[in-house]
Amino acid sequence: MTLGIRYAALLLGRTLRDVVQLTAQSALLVLLGLAFGLRAPVAGVALGLALVAVLAGALSALSYGLAMHVRTPAEFAAITNTAVMPLMLVSGLLLPMSLAPAWLDGVSHAVPFRYTADAVRQAYLGNYGSGTVAAGAAVTLGFAALAFAAGTRLFRRG
Repeated sequence: MTLGIRYAALLLGRTLRDVVQLTAQSALLVLLGLAFGLRAPVAGVALGLALVAVLAGALSALSYGLAMHVRTPAEFAAITNTAVMPLMLVSGLLLPMSLAPAWLDGVSHAVPFRYTADAVRQAYLGNYGSGTVAAGAAVTLGFAALAFAAGTRLFRRG
């Protein structure tokens, strides 16, 4: 077994723990939403949870790789908050980007999270055949592959 595979396995184990935890929390939020009137098809909810799990794995792997290169938890928090907050706002996670100015909507097309958020919204509406769901799944899987590769590389170098 090569050293690179060992590091990837260590990173994958930590990442999968985070994915299970976040998916369980997401499922609880969906159940709470159902109690408050959310109406979504079961298949749409399952697809949405799957996309969220893949995205969580990607971000977890990147986070562990980055954490190997910072000195303190405060430094890590500052870096991640500086990156994550603007990306979350521009992704359309809180409000659809169709409500944003045209220039901001254009910028948001460079953020992979936008495609995930749009795909989950469409899945919850039951619009599985739309290109939005397919594009969101493709971008999310592609981002996850790149993030895990980068996270493994950073993890190994740390």
